[in-house]
Amino acid sequence: MDDDAIVADKIDGIPHPAETLELVGHKETISQILQQYASGRMHHALLLTGPRGIGKATFALRIASHVFRYPKASSAPLYFDDSHENDPIDGKLAARSHPNLLHMTRLWDEKTKKFKTQLTVDVIRLTVPFFGTSRGEEGWRIAIVDAADDMNANAANALLKILEEPPHNTLFFVLSHSPAKVLPTIRSRCQQVSMKPLEENQVLSVLDKFGALEGINQDDQVLLGKLAKGSVRTGLMLTRENGLEIYKSFMNACSKLDKPDWSQIQAMAEKVTARGKEDGFRLLLEFANEFMEGHATGRLGQKNDISSLARWAQVWEKTQNSIRLADGYNLDKKQVIINLFQDMDEAVRST
Repeated sequence: MDDDAIVADKIDGIPHPAETLELVGHKETISQILQQYASGRMHHALLLTGPRGIGKATFALRIASHVFRYPKASSAPLYFDDSHENDPIDGKLAARSHPNLLHMTRLWDEKTKKFKTQLTVDVIRLTVPFFGTSRGEEGWRIAIVDAADDMNANAANALLKILEEPPHNTLFFVLSHSPAKVLPTIRSRCQQVSMKPLEENQVLSVLDKFGALEGINQDDQVLLGKLAKGSVRTGLMLTRENGLEIYKSFMNACSKLDKPDWSQIQAMAEKVTARGKEDGFRLLLEFANEFMEGHATGRLGQKNDISSLARWAQVWEKTQNSIRLADGYNLDKKQVIINLFQDMDEAVRST
């Protein structure tokens, strides 16, 4: 399989999960799965769920390393061996060259020079030769679907067929950021393993190792830890896309919704929709979603009569539709932000 297909979600300058020898957090989940493996009661397919960027792929690869190292389950310890750069198994995983591992994700599209938006059936069908009669090495074969949320209908049906009749000595790790999007029939054939977001201090510790906290003062590091919501990936995007500045600008604009500063809002919209600033635009929308959901659910402690909550729910739904149209038809994303603040302004005035 093409190396590009494995690194669709890789962040420049940050090690791919296959190259990461340390898994931060998830001690209870690690203990649970290692005990299952050692007892011979390991399910053939694990559905690893949880927010993007909390370590699901790293977890799957660490388990793969453990299983390759101890193919006889009864002799496997209940802990991960300390890994090192010269380890032959981890070396193959890091080089993405282990013959008994298939890591399936979105493919690179040569025409658009971007990764495809869907994980297609062609990728899932790579399991046919992978699980064929000839083996690269003795022992287990492990397939990782990263992520199931990206599969189109044909890919999902192809995966379902394999899960219904799994080959001998195989393990599947099916990763999902939003398990509700995964076919119920796929979910029913997997053991769901819910992975929790990392603690704020754990996220900051990983970011510090990557050098991402350089130049960020203590107060902003605390804010960064909160905004990351347990996701290292989100934390990295916040540091790389001026996410803290975007958040502060957004919240400042929201504090004046009764008398919006349209010049400020216009400047913010232009900044996050400039060429090459797609991630900044997405970050702002994440902040907006959190803000609107807080109002729509009454979580922010504001006036929470039914009509007020309904108005904010309508703003949220209208914004989601605008985002879908902008993405689908390449419409002006700056106008999405302007419309968002106009709708929030109306919601405040009618409260």
